[in-house]
Parts: sequence; structure tokens; C-alpha cells
Amino acid sequence: MAEFCNVTKKFDEHTVIRDFSLSLPADSKTVIMGESGSGKTTLLRIAAGLVKPDSGEFRHEGDVAVMFQEPRLLPWKNALENIRIVLPKERIESAERYLDAVGLSSAADKLPNELSGGMAQRVAFARFLAYAEVSGAELLLLDEPFSALDDETAAKMIELLKRFSHGKTLLMVSHDESDAQRLEGNIIKL
Repeated sequence: MAEFCNVTKKFDEHTVIRDFSLSLPADSKTVIMGESGSGKTTLLRIAAGLVKPDSGEFRHEGDVAVMFQEPRLLPWKNALENIRIVLPKERIESAERYLDAVGLSSAADKLPNELSGGMAQRVAFARFLAYAEVSGAELLLLDEPFSALDDETAAKMIELLKRFSHGKTLLMVSHDESDAQRLEGNIIKL
């Protein structure tokens, strides 16, 4: 269970979020949609504890895993190493399983600058899944996780996310209504 309770956030004189409340039950999927600048990413950052609201609060139970919109891969590490970095030593071999799950086994030795934008995003998604699993995260936060993917690949990644997120609370930000509908969760429009 997680919830936004009367959250307001301003940047300088601009109010991005005003008195926002939303309950996210355990084992639920919620997608926040809206225009650019409507506060979607700010809400996700508040939920992740990266931004403090000016008033109100975000409450949750358990650990949190976050996937940012940008892949944020370490440029000096190959795809496989970028996944291993979040795994404990005794589980680093499982990194191959995550890379395979996103369909990139053949790219294991490629550095981030050798990957397309969509491939880099899938490596970041594999790393997110790996971290969420080993940390036992109960709250999954994703910011535009499939924006660089073609429609068919995005559909496959959403199916993977749906299976993986069973029993967890998922909050995703997306501009893509089809991604939101495929996730089969609640859609909140800002």
C-alpha cells in the first residue's frame, strides 16, 4: 500500500502539483498520464523520496525500485555488467537471465554507446527488474520506461512487467495510452 496525501509541489512560483491525493493498494498497477509539465515525473520523484513536497506527504510500506526515463547506464561497463552492478556477488550470474528476458543476450558485451536508444532502455529495464527482485522491493516506480521502444517490443516488455509485478504496487508514468491500457491498471490523468 502506498498513498499520496494532499501533496503540493512548487518550483519557484510555479505550482506543479496542487493538493494531490491518490491511494495505491497493494498488488495494483497505476499509470499516471498527462501533458508535459503536468507533474507526472515530479509525483514519481516524490514517491521515490528524491523530491520533497512543499506540503502533504507520500506514505508507503517496503522497499522501492525506480526506473528513470533515461537509461543511466554506466558508460564504461557493458550491458551485462550494467545489470550485475545491482546484484550481490553471489547472484551476479543471474544477470544473464535478466538480459535474456528483455531479448538482449546477444548484446551482453556491448558498451552503452554501442546500443541503440531502445536497447539501452531495455538494459536499464533488465537492471531495474534485477534490483527490484534482489531488494524485495514492494513499490515499483517507472518513468516512461518504454518510450524509446517500438510498439511490438513495448508490448513484450509490458507483458514481462505485468508478470514481474504480481503482488507488488506499481506506479508508472507514460505518455503512451496504449502502454497504459496494455498494463491493465488504473489510469490517472493529470
